[in-house]
Amino acid sequence: MSAPISAGYLTPAEERIRSGTVTVTGPQGTPFPEGEPVPDWDYFTDLTASWPLHVDLPGVLQDCGLSPAAAVHCLVTWHSSSTNRRDNSSPARLVDGGNRLTVAIPGTEIGGILTLTARMVLAAPDPAPISPLAALRPGAILWQARRRFTLEGSGSRFPVVATSFAESGLAEGRRSLWYLSCAPDLDGSDTGSIRLYLNTDHPAITAMLSQPEAEASRTLAEVLRHDVVRQLIQTALRCEDLQDEHDQGEGTLGELFINLIRRYFPGRSLSDLRSQHRNDPSELEAVIQGLDRVLA
Repeated sequence: MSAPISAGYLTPAEERIRSGTVTVTGPQGTPFPEGEPVPDWDYFTDLTASWPLHVDLPGVLQDCGLSPAAAVHCLVTWHSSSTNRRDNSSPARLVDGGNRLTVAIPGTEIGGILTLTARMVLAAPDPAPISPLAALRPGAILWQARRRFTLEGSGSRFPVVATSFAESGLAEGRRSLWYLSCAPDLDGSDTGSIRLYLNTDHPAITAMLSQPEAEASRTLAEVLRHDVVRQLIQTALRCEDLQDEHDQGEGTLGELFINLIRRYFPGRSLSDLRSQHRNDPSELEAVIQGLDRVLA
């Protein structure tokens, strides 16, 4: 076993800090605890993370060699595996007893695995430290812990790009709402094969991004989410190499297609769905609408 890495200054004993159940909550208000995947998530579902802490503050200060006048702040940071975006809550002064750390997480910036990290940091130099081994620099991390959440759903893996179609030339520079790009390479990376472009030239898109909680924005986001699902299912059914009995590699576009189709059509084979798609594609689209409960 390797020796623990020293921070170079005193840190508190673990028993001084007790974490409660860390949760992630969507707009509908249902909290999902650590260890459970967040189901039916998509890029237009903003999340709120909550991390309760019970802290023996006098004990923390004593263990760290800090005086009672020392300012220790707590905050929670988030990181997304698929977008590599990260941010944090505003630091709050740590108090003795109950503390609750919360952070708002924009859905358009996350996907894959969401990692939350709670931290206690020295906010300012202690005017009268009681130990020469006490942390001195502002921002020194006195304690931290991590929790991970898996974001599930049709929008959990591929990136979203907000861009001007007029400047980029997408959709011939027209005033389209969005464009879903999908390179149908079943063995390719799901993250790299699909990209959703949002046209910032369109006022409805800019309103949805800047005011996601507005009723019109929520309606448009739901229609967009459904359109992404519809297009992905159609693309999957056009891929003749995608077969029920084939084992798709983890993290591939093929795996994403299979998981999406099984979610919507758990009792039907790909050959059956392809037959319906060829013979009556409009009916299949209507079926997907009903299964997706669009605007219902």
